[in-house]
Amino acid sequence: MGLEPVLHCKRIIHVCLAIVFILAHQPFAHGAEENTLPWKISADQIMHQQEPEKIIAEGRVILQQYKEDTPTGLEIEADRILYNVDANSVDAAGNLHLQDKNDELRASEAQFDLTNQTGFFKQATIFWQDTNLSASADLIEKTDITSYHFVNGKLTYCPPAKDKDPDWSIWGRDVEITLDDYAKLRHATFRIRDVPVFYLPYFRIGLRNDKKSGLLFPEYSSSDRNGIGIIAPGFINLSPSYDMTLYPGYFSDRGPLLAGEFRYIADFNSRGTLMFNYLDDELVDTPEDDFKSDGRLRTNKYRYWIRGKADHDFGNRLIAKLDIDVVSDRDYLQEFKKGIIGFDQSNSDFLTLYNRGFQAETYDLRENTLQLSKVWTTTDLQTEINIIDDLRDDPEEVTPPWAVPRVAYSGLLPFLQTPLDLTWGTEYVYYWRDEGVGAHRVDLFPQLNGPIAFTPYLESSYLVGLRETLYFIEPNDTLSEEIWDGRNFEHRTFYNVLLTGATTLSRDYDISIKKYKTFRHAIRPELSYLLVQGADQDDLPILDNEDRILEKNWLQYGFNNYFRAIRLDEITLFRSNFSSFKINQVYDIDAEDRPLSDLYFEFIVRGFQNLYFLYDATLSVYGEGVTTYSLETRYKNRRGDSVNLDYRYKLHPEIDPPYFYTDAQGESLHEIRGNFASRLSRLFSIKFDTTYSLSSNSTVDSTFSLVYHNPCWKLEFAASRNVDDTSFYLLFSLAGIGTPIDLSLPQF
Repeated sequence: MGLEPVLHCKRIIHVCLAIVFILAHQPFAHGAEENTLPWKISADQIMHQQEPEKIIAEGRVILQQYKEDTPTGLEIEADRILYNVDANSVDAAGNLHLQDKNDELRASEAQFDLTNQTGFFKQATIFWQDTNLSASADLIEKTDITSYHFVNGKLTYCPPAKDKDPDWSIWGRDVEITLDDYAKLRHATFRIRDVPVFYLPYFRIGLRNDKKSGLLFPEYSSSDRNGIGIIAPGFINLSPSYDMTLYPGYFSDRGPLLAGEFRYIADFNSRGTLMFNYLDDELVDTPEDDFKSDGRLRTNKYRYWIRGKADHDFGNRLIAKLDIDVVSDRDYLQEFKKGIIGFDQSNSDFLTLYNRGFQAETYDLRENTLQLSKVWTTTDLQTEINIIDDLRDDPEEVTPPWAVPRVAYSGLLPFLQTPLDLTWGTEYVYYWRDEGVGAHRVDLFPQLNGPIAFTPYLESSYLVGLRETLYFIEPNDTLSEEIWDGRNFEHRTFYNVLLTGATTLSRDYDISIKKYKTFRHAIRPELSYLLVQGADQDDLPILDNEDRILEKNWLQYGFNNYFRAIRLDEITLFRSNFSSFKINQVYDIDAEDRPLSDLYFEFIVRGFQNLYFLYDATLSVYGEGVTTYSLETRYKNRRGDSVNLDYRYKLHPEIDPPYFYTDAQGESLHEIRGNFASRLSRLFSIKFDTTYSLSSNSTVDSTFSLVYHNPCWKLEFAASRNVDDTSFYLLFSLAGIGTPIDLSLPQF
């Protein structure tokens, strides 16, 4: 042999490191420290040739890298490995297999230049586990450290399977790959089980996690009112912090539509999204074809919805929030609830990103606001501009007032050297109206509160306040000028007193169930007296709910129970996961008839990891029975199954807390809302959402979705029905490429 075995191993170590570095780029590339790690080699025969100098290992060659006698997970197998010392090149042949912790390469043979780090691999397949991308080709040429050229190459995100074609793949006659950047395919075909489906002369796929411009998968739909529809989105990456998506589409019975979405991210707490939908609608309401059959005929052809939200953190607890919601007509959001640009999807997306969605699709007064808030230790300043998009078409309705602006300053401070606290709420708002009465309104509301020291067993306190409201009135039309008859100033004065008393009794019971050792039951009876009195308000303008303060002389009592299973190391009585049962009622001292409110019951269960349950009801003490009740249930398990159920009933639609007796007439509210999702198997899942009116025995809205989850693609079919339309949607997405699919367009 001519050389010691140690030298043989050292030569073979160099060869192995070259293979690691060249075949698998960064996932396989180890740092300088790992380059010095020892290797163990086994082969049927190891030889050293002097002229030209070569090291040859043949017959079941296996090389493993070790760190402190522990395998690193990197292993190379081949039938033959030859290292040419003078040329600094490597030849490997026969079932070459390179396995790392995450990635894998197979080839029939390979040749590469260690100096230039270039070479080629025949009949090769590479799998990168971090991206789930598989690449294979008749010939793979490595042109530099991170670039490859494939001849007859195939790419897929389907998991590799032996002796089985992937469910889908993209094949190209000529393929260029730049790792962690993109793959360019010329004369490309999209294949299902290796059967060509369609051809593109040029295709580009992004291989890194950042955003790439490109085409998105289209949405197909069929609807009674819309006809056959298609929306084919396209994603445009403007910069790492800005992007936009365009949604061109067409409905056979409606006409062309265009939607767009612009997004930006400034930092972790600062982001914004602006979206628009535009439809050149060929379907106009007629008495014979009226949406919802409500007698409200829509005559406008150009229909749109512009919405958006933005949050910006300026630092030092100064935050701005923007909300935009402008709609062309009162029916648009109800007609286009479903789909990728529908109301439901937009509301869900904005709720996820900004923790606030939009007003319900049935609201006719859409609020657009810009808020700026600043918070100090004990005080805060809130400013707002509020503009209303009025969708009502009733000429008798007065235009809604706009708050331009509203400024509120509130806080809490110790009062002098006493145990009292001074709290205040101060607000200025200018209400502008195009028609009707507007006003400058100044509201001053200071209050003093403090404890009442009767006994250490009774928690008691009092609060007294004085509220003064000033109105500088601006009539904006002839009728308003006649009503106000030259009066341009009004005011009101109110005072309030609140006395509260409560005590807490608790007892612990040993249970020793799993990690919980103690069950705690706490009883908390409460009693309060509230007095709100003031001047007559009939001569004041009505701009919002604050312009009519309800006078009160109430006595309220409650009997509350709290339940918790706790560990021995916990001492806190009330926490976010307790369960409770509450009863309370209000007595109106000034009422001449039926002074007692309905009995209010509330039962909450939230002590279980995956379950939230709330049931509340009101029971009339004057023979009307149950006047309201509601049920809210939320359940989700680790598998992904979930059930949400809301069940609501109101005997009188206008009844509100504290639920005093009312003789107002109107149709009772009785409806159930629910959604259900379940993973039926590894391949199939279902989703079902519905809103059903028990008052009219009709389905307001329902959607059923069946989703097929293949390891490398997904197909979702949805059927939706409301009071005036039935529609179907089909959405397809590929794993790794995803929804949206990252198929980039040339020149972007």
